[in-house]
Amino acid sequence: MSYCPTIHTDMKLGNRGPQWLRRTIEHGRVLRLSLSKMRIHCAPPNNISCMDLEKTECRYLICAGSDKKITIYDTWNLAKDDNKDGGIPKIATIGSKPRHTKYMHKCMISTIQWYPLDTGIFVSTSFDGTIKIWDANRLRPAETLEINSAINNHHISPLCQHSLIAAASVDHIRLADMRTSSTSHTLKGHRDNILCVKWSPKNEFLLASGSEDNRVLLWDVRQAKSVLHNLDQHNGDSTASTAAVGTAHTGTVNSILFSEDGRHLLSFATDQRLHLWNTDTGANTLVNYGHITNQSKHRYLEMALYKGGASSAIAFVPSGRQVTMFEFFSGAQVRRLAGHFSDIICCEFNPYLQELYTAAQTSNVLIWTPGDNDENSASASSNGQNTQHNTSSLLQDNWSDSD
Repeated sequence: MSYCPTIHTDMKLGNRGPQWLRRTIEHGRVLRLSLSKMRIHCAPPNNISCMDLEKTECRYLICAGSDKKITIYDTWNLAKDDNKDGGIPKIATIGSKPRHTKYMHKCMISTIQWYPLDTGIFVSTSFDGTIKIWDANRLRPAETLEINSAINNHHISPLCQHSLIAAASVDHIRLADMRTSSTSHTLKGHRDNILCVKWSPKNEFLLASGSEDNRVLLWDVRQAKSVLHNLDQHNGDSTASTAAVGTAHTGTVNSILFSEDGRHLLSFATDQRLHLWNTDTGANTLVNYGHITNQSKHRYLEMALYKGGASSAIAFVPSGRQVTMFEFFSGAQVRRLAGHFSDIICCEFNPYLQELYTAAQTSNVLIWTPGDNDENSASASSNGQNTQHNTSSLLQDNWSDSD
C-alpha cells in the first residue's frame, strides 16, 4: 500500500489512528496474496486431512494426514537457510517411530485443533470414534475419550470459558468435557450425518452445526430444548417447495464460519451456495455470493476468515481446486487463488503474517504470501543467526522425534 498524501494528512490531523493505519496496511497485503515458492512437504502417501494454526503466537501449524500421522511445522521458519527444497521444516512428528503406534488413532484423523489459549495442548478426533487430548510437549495423549461412533468434526470454544469439546457424529452432537472426561451430554435434532460444528466466538454457549440433512441448527447448550434456530433459507416463505421448508440449503452443509463478532454465520453447501445468517434472529440475510464449486458431499471443508472489521472482513472459501476470496458481508468476489491440482479441503489464515495456508488431497500445503516477493514474508525470512540458533536448540530440546 502506498503512503499517499491523504493518509499522511489524516494521520497528522489525528483523523485516523494507528489501529486504522495498521488495518489498512494489513488489508492491502491480504488483497495481494500470491503463491509462494515455499511449501510444506509431507512424505507421500501422507495426504493432508486437516490442519490448524495455533492462535496464541500464530506460529505453529499442525497437520494430520490420511496415514494418521501428526506433524508440527514452524511457519516462522527461522531455519530456512538449512532447508534446500523450498519447504518449511517440521519440528515434530507423531508416527515417525514404531513406538508411536500405541498412541495413534486407528483410523484417519478428521479434525485437529490447538487449544486456543495454550500451545501445550491440542486435540484430535478420528473416524475411529475417539477424542485424543495431547500433551504437546511430550507428544503423547494425556486423555483419550470414547464416543463409539465416527467423528466427522470437532471444535473447542475460542473463549475457553468452559471445557467442552463439541464432536459431530452420525446424527447427533456429543459434548465431551475435557475436565471431567464425561461424554454423556448429547444434542439431538439433525436427521442425518453431521459434518461440521462451530462454537460462537462471543457467546460461549452458542453452537452451530451443519448436516447432510441440508439443515443448519443453532444450539444453546444450557437449555433442555437446545435448538434455538432451525435456519430457513426462505425465511418462512410459504411459497417455497415442501422439500425446502426448514432447510438452510438444498444440498449437504459441509462448512460453517462465524463472523468475528459472532452475530453472523456463513454456511456453505453442495448446492454450490453460500448463505449469510443473522445469529440473533436466525434470518437469511439474502446476500448473493454467486455460484461456488462444492462437490464434497460427505466431507467437511474448512473455510478461513480475515477479521478485517465490519467493512473489510474476507472469507477464504475452498471451491474445487481454487480458493475464492469474498467480502464477508457484501458477498463481492475479491480474488481467486489457483495452484492446487486437486480439490482443496482446508484453509488456514495467519493474521500475524497475513499468509494463507491451503491443503488439498495431496501431500503438500501451499503457502500464499502478500505480493510476489517471498522476502517480505516472515515465513521466508530469518531473524538473525543468533535467534535461529537459539530457537532451533529450544525446539530440539522440547520437540524431538527421538522422544
